[in-house]
Amino acid sequence: MEVGLHHLAYYLPQEIVGLEDLLRMKVLREEEVSLYRDILGVEAIHRSENETAAEIAVKVAQQALEESGIGPQAINAVIYHYTIYLSAVAKAMDPIQKIQYELGLNKAIGYSIWGEGCSSVITALRSARNMIRSGSAETVLVVGADSLTDSRRRQIPGITIQGDGGSAVILQKNCATNRIVEIASRNEGSFYNILNIGSEEEERYNWFFYMGTVRLVNKIIHRAGLSLEDISLIIPHNINSSSWARIARLLRVERTKIYEDNILSHGHAFGADIVINLADAIRQGRIRRGEYALMLSAGLGGSWGGLIIQH
Repeated sequence: MEVGLHHLAYYLPQEIVGLEDLLRMKVLREEEVSLYRDILGVEAIHRSENETAAEIAVKVAQQALEESGIGPQAINAVIYHYTIYLSAVAKAMDPIQKIQYELGLNKAIGYSIWGEGCSSVITALRSARNMIRSGSAETVLVVGADSLTDSRRRQIPGITIQGDGGSAVILQKNCATNRIVEIASRNEGSFYNILNIGSEEEERYNWFFYMGTVRLVNKIIHRAGLSLEDISLIIPHNINSSSWARIARLLRVERTKIYEDNILSHGHAFGADIVINLADAIRQGRIRRGEYALMLSAGLGGSWGGLIIQH
């Protein structure tokens, strides 16, 4: 049975905050500005001053329904994914209830997926695909949103700066558009305490990030019966430019094969990145009908997820 990504939508707050702004806000120190700009290729993020993750989730989910023309009664399930940060800053119940209530999804079951950082989006898409394949659903809405609102804790030090935003994907049975070809995940549990590790463990983590990404790519390509030459575009999350340059070298692919356009303009918006990037790449004609794209995301703490679609 074919399952496809029938519609893609995303929302980014209008406020764009640059590195100098983050310096004035005391999110960054002076020496960190040059690190992100000159080495990591990160220049700005989208920031929301007062929209919670739940409010962003409702907004982007509503956008997906309106743009696709699919009514709330046609949605059989809604899956919400988010990162570990939401559990620390949220002041309300899980946003899945708010999404269901405000959008009138009274015929849809709802649940949330988290714990794999920014790769939770891949697990959410896998869960939606499996529901459709098993016959328990025909149309599933997958929503992701994160917002740190006024928090100053926006850094993964030396790696990236985190912005706010959300995405929504409608998956459907017998949908040939953006047909899901293969999904794969990988986890390294030894980094469960990643926020409290020393320099030696940090070096081991960095090594695992690169090798884990390469191994995941090899795994998913092999399972799909394809080669890297068959992949027209690699859609990564927007962690930084230097990491993807290194991964391109490890994979022995041209840098132009990796979609990095939004790293500078949008920055990192957690699990929403790969949906944003896929939607923009399609709109820009970077992926044509019948071509394959490989979506890749990694989560802090040692998790990786990959998805191959045929446009």
